[in-house]
Amino acid sequence: ENLDFALPYACVSVLLDGAGLPFFHVVQGCPLEEVRMGMRVQARWVADEKLGPTIASIECFVPTGEPDADYETYKEHS
Repeated sequence: ENLDFALPYACVSVLLDGAGLPFFHVVQGCPLEEVRMGMRVQARWVADEKLGPTIASIECFVPTGEPDADYETYKEHS
């Protein structure tokens, strides 16, 4: 399936809380100059009829507005 992302978007490494391995995905919903390491994001899911047990179920990530993660929680991945 061809994915089209509305501008602006950033390609980032996402490290889920408690995970040991980051994965590559897209962040939308904020100006590019605000994207930063430690920024808290949440998944925006695809429509219910497209949901499945794969990463393709995540349309993109968007900022939560929560305080940034502590550097110590992701420093091994920076």
